[in-house]
Amino acid sequence: MGGIVVGPVIIFFSVLALWKNEGRFDYYRAAKNTTPIVSLIDQNNGGIISYTGPIDSQLTIPGNYVDSFIGQMMVRRTAEIYAWDRDEDDEGHVSWSMEWMGNLQSNSRNNGVRQSLSSHDFILDEYQVGELTVDSNSIEFVDSYEPIPVSQLTISPAGIEVELHASGEYLSIKKKQASNLGDERVSYKGIPIASTTTYFGKLEKGRGVRHQAVERGGFLDGLIQDTGILHHIVSGERDVALKTMKSHLRMVKWLFRGVGVLATIIGFSITFSSIVGILYHIPFIGPIVQWGVAGVSVVLGLTLSVLTIIASFLFYHPITLVLTLLIVGILFYWLQQRAVAKQKQVKSSLDKKMGHSIGEMELEELEFVELVKLALLDQKVDVNERKHLAEWARKHGWDKDKMTAMVAVAKNNQGDLADPKYSEKHLKNLIQLGLADGNLSAFEWRTISKAADEIGLGRMDVQRLIYSIQQTS
Repeated sequence: MGGIVVGPVIIFFSVLALWKNEGRFDYYRAAKNTTPIVSLIDQNNGGIISYTGPIDSQLTIPGNYVDSFIGQMMVRRTAEIYAWDRDEDDEGHVSWSMEWMGNLQSNSRNNGVRQSLSSHDFILDEYQVGELTVDSNSIEFVDSYEPIPVSQLTISPAGIEVELHASGEYLSIKKKQASNLGDERVSYKGIPIASTTTYFGKLEKGRGVRHQAVERGGFLDGLIQDTGILHHIVSGERDVALKTMKSHLRMVKWLFRGVGVLATIIGFSITFSSIVGILYHIPFIGPIVQWGVAGVSVVLGLTLSVLTIIASFLFYHPITLVLTLLIVGILFYWLQQRAVAKQKQVKSSLDKKMGHSIGEMELEELEFVELVKLALLDQKVDVNERKHLAEWARKHGWDKDKMTAMVAVAKNNQGDLADPKYSEKHLKNLIQLGLADGNLSAFEWRTISKAADEIGLGRMDVQRLIYSIQQTS
């Protein structure tokens, strides 16, 4: 029962997150619209600016388990612990595995295990970009991280106290427990300082401070990590920095699209698994149900996610929406006009063939006669053919007497059944009559398709005949 609640909740928030993701703050465009400045003298307070200058290549950031980091704009420390992971499937089967994890899982096999190392981001209180001092409060970075080899780091007294030591690519703590249970490790990666750096943000009292470009702060904003802030330090000259921001924004959007789609699929899977869970225990049927649930979840999850992404993208990009509607409208109008022109050509050709202008009633009668002639190809009309003819008559408002009279007309004018092209000729007549009164309706298309099936012609043959009629009319 829990899955029936949890599944839809996951779907709901995943769809909302996908929707919000398409409208996330475009910090690339905001940065592109900033005013480039080359000097801080006489600059207006509160201006949204970009400023390019050098950063000290020997910039030092204090560490914790290590003394310091040199030549990095910011550093990210990732801590992991080796412990038991408990996993339970939909049928209640529990499996155990030992693996490295960011946070210690609370379970019976991890009792007594403690995690002492933690993940952390290291930044300075302020940065100096050329002459501009930049506050680090809410500062954002979009450059790529690079691993920092532990051989370049010096373990601090705090690190020595917890018995941290270099081990391959990590600084580790060995707990000396069975199967290495409780062992911990940390790794570091940072953004190296470039020779030239560009700042994008607000200039206030001669300092670079965060610019809250759009209001954010809701639950969904936090879920997709959308701050709405322009307060970025990016490596390179302004044009290079802008390209980096554009690439980063694209990557972030696609990342959350992927996560949102996956979460939606998982939500459907949890929901359907909970509903049909009892069937899993039935031999032979269980595996089929599992594959069925997986398939339906993927199809529904993908469909709902893609539709949400498209709808949200158009909603947040009204110009694109207007252009799309305009293009669709122009295309529809062009197709409609083309269909009208073709219909006039086919009708004119048919009038010439018959020697007079054919009215709507006569067109209906001629179509029905051709249908009957195709049905009489084998000298009899079976049950399915009779049903279809009756359906056609009802669709056009004919009574039984009218239908009987038109069947008689068809029988009296059957033509040469021995002609090898008899069936194709009459199918072609049927198509021409259908085209003459306008575009083929859905009912007329079904009628022609059924008639083609009965004489052994496929969909491609019908398309060929339609094209042939349109080209020769």
